[in-house]
Amino acid sequence: MFCEDSFHEKFIGALLRRFGTEYGAGIHLSPFSSRGGLPRMHGEFKEFLRDMARDRHSLPDSLIVVVDANCQRYNGRKKLIDGVLEAYPQFQGLVTYAIPDPHIERWMLVDSSAFQKVFERGCTLPALKCVRDEYKKLLRKEIRESGIDAPLGGEEFAEEIVMAMDLHYVEAHEPSFGLFLRSLKALFNNWRTR
Repeated sequence: MFCEDSFHEKFIGALLRRFGTEYGAGIHLSPFSSRGGLPRMHGEFKEFLRDMARDRHSLPDSLIVVVDANCQRYNGRKKLIDGVLEAYPQFQGLVTYAIPDPHIERWMLVDSSAFQKVFERGCTLPALKCVRDEYKKLLRKEIRESGIDAPLGGEEFAEEIVMAMDLHYVEAHEPSFGLFLRSLKALFNNWRTR
């Protein structure tokens, strides 16, 4: 799992563990988080692929790349990462993308029922808009209004939210999340049939 930051690592890691349990698949996560935004992640992902090509990292069964769309939409961000992969065609079949549009914090707010289970109150998800830090502020506000402190901006509750989510609902109501969930189902079904 190659992530843009620790929030991605916690949220997607929890989702992968949930899928592992639901599919009865033993999974071993090796998370890499760049913790420095997209430019740093881009460079570190290139180095990671180079090292993997030189056998410095063992070849994984799958490589999940997690990066916020940041107003570039899913295809725009995927194209950027695909550009890094072009130099390593042998790894292209390993990559599955998780690209929250526009940010991972929106995915935390998609299922109001899950939010209520964790924070004892529902939340409001506004229409999709792309304003810098909008969903960070909204997530903090929604958590704060439940009377709970979130010094890490909500990422400390990612596992609880993921475990409480109705994934069928989420898949149908949040397009970028739905794309990732369908990719995960295909990946786990492929492992199951092997």
